[in-house]
Amino acid sequence: MPELPEVETVRAGLAEVVTGAKVTKVVIHDSRSLKRHPASVGDFVETLTGRTLQAAVRRGKFLWLPLNKQKNEEQLALIGHLGMSGQILLRTPGFEADNLNRITIYLKAADGQKYELRFVDQRIFGSLAIDVMSDTNDGLPGGFSAGVTGPWLNMIPNQVAHIARDPLDESFSEEAVLKLFKKKQSGIKRVLLDQGVLSGIGNIYADESLWLAKIHYDQSAASISKASSCIGGGLC
Repeated sequence: MPELPEVETVRAGLAEVVTGAKVTKVVIHDSRSLKRHPASVGDFVETLTGRTLQAAVRRGKFLWLPLNKQKNEEQLALIGHLGMSGQILLRTPGFEADNLNRITIYLKAADGQKYELRFVDQRIFGSLAIDVMSDTNDGLPGGFSAGVTGPWLNMIPNQVAHIARDPLDESFSEEAVLKLFKKKQSGIKRVLLDQGVLSGIGNIYADESLWLAKIHYDQSAASISKASSCIGGGLC
């Protein structure tokens, strides 16, 4: 299952092409991959077609591409969640078909080149959706965008607002996470998997991090000190 490093790799791979790209056409091959889109399939296609993508942003396991605003409209974003087997692939026109391609978004990049953004998902646990963005609670950037800015910078899609910042986020606070640990009597692995405490960590990285830190998975999170924690880099 894709976790934070894999999702950041996807974000970075998309960013150069999608930033400033215009959506020229959208084709839905399997509407099940729109299960988190709050409106109809037709609404997804109509809303996205003709829009310009502003950036590629990430928090935890979520990716989003802010859309240019139309008059008197709330800020919207195209959200992607990979689930267990999802992929977001950039292809050039004429590239061979990808098996299990659920959605194709045709793009004209800022340099005029044409691309196809394909959402490929074997198990259909992942999804794409268009959602309204709201201001972040702390007034800081909603996610990591590698320095790309815009009026959407300090906003986050409503579907993502419930998860905490991830350890690769420039606004991530180790101290804030450790304070949350002190309130948790559950085992540290269970707490690491809680996306409301910190996001992006799944089963594999939780196990590997605890192994490297020599911390038992069932040790109470409240007992973890800064000296023995392994979050954000360099604290092990």
